[in-house]
Amino acid sequence: MRVYFVLVSIFLIILLSSISYAAIEFSVGVSPPVVDLGEVEKGSSKIVKLFLVTPSTEPLLIYLEKERGNLDFFGRDQYRNLTFNYSEQDTVSWAEFLKNPIELTPANETLKTKAGEIKGWREVDFLLNVPKDAEPGYHITRINPLPTIPSEAIGQTGARVVAITSVTVLFKVPGDSIREGIILDVNPGDYVGDRLEINTHFQNTGTTTISARAYQNVYRNGESIENISSPTEYIKPGEIKILKSYLSRDKISVGNYNVFTTVDYTTDYITKNSTMSITSRLPTVTKPTEEFPYWIIILIVIIIIAIFIYRWYR
Repeated sequence: MRVYFVLVSIFLIILLSSISYAAIEFSVGVSPPVVDLGEVEKGSSKIVKLFLVTPSTEPLLIYLEKERGNLDFFGRDQYRNLTFNYSEQDTVSWAEFLKNPIELTPANETLKTKAGEIKGWREVDFLLNVPKDAEPGYHITRINPLPTIPSEAIGQTGARVVAITSVTVLFKVPGDSIREGIILDVNPGDYVGDRLEINTHFQNTGTTTISARAYQNVYRNGESIENISSPTEYIKPGEIKILKSYLSRDKISVGNYNVFTTVDYTTDYITKNSTMSITSRLPTVTKPTEEFPYWIIILIVIIIIAIFIYRWYR
């Protein structure tokens, strides 16, 4: 009995220590959270400087990850008006790290800030290479620090929680940035499973890449039968892309439909009323007739022969 209590006590000590150890949180951030480079000419390069910071007393290995920017950044009041001149061109390949990963170790001096104590920091430089075919307007690139904790700091049990914050690099390429587009056509496509494709042909008539999504209200005999929408698609200047939405099988019958389409590209939207004709219903899928399992008859015959031979030898 004494041995039992000793083993249970040891188990509880190990469990509690591992839980408390795993609950320790590391955090890695960047300063400043937004780097505004101002205007950057096409075909030029610019050095971007920022600081990696952490309150941790443990050494960390930081990998820098590039990520495509998105419109969420412009939800902040000070940047909201820039949305109308924003290019959604992919800028991930424009960032070039001079060193990756980066070791972040505790410094000799601790910096005291409003957010708390910073025990480790390091300046990081990387190149922003703006190509000659860069679209005019504002661009953003996100850099995420991904920390790796050395195994000797983690120990044998538990895994530590790591919190990170990213940096957004904002810059403007000179030129007229125009965000606009037109709906060329709306028509039925192919049957996909038990749904019918509704294709919205949308053309980007502006000078910057935009993300667009189609919303449609489908009417039959003046009555709305279904609201459908397409996934969001990135569309380059001058490009025509088909935005696909899907009408349910139970809403489909031969005849004419009125379709009210709205394509939203954040800074504006465009609408189109169209008549769509469906000439055939979704074909009924018939199950193939199952073949009689002749192998069962063959197996029975083999068993009968085996029994006959066995009895004959006896």
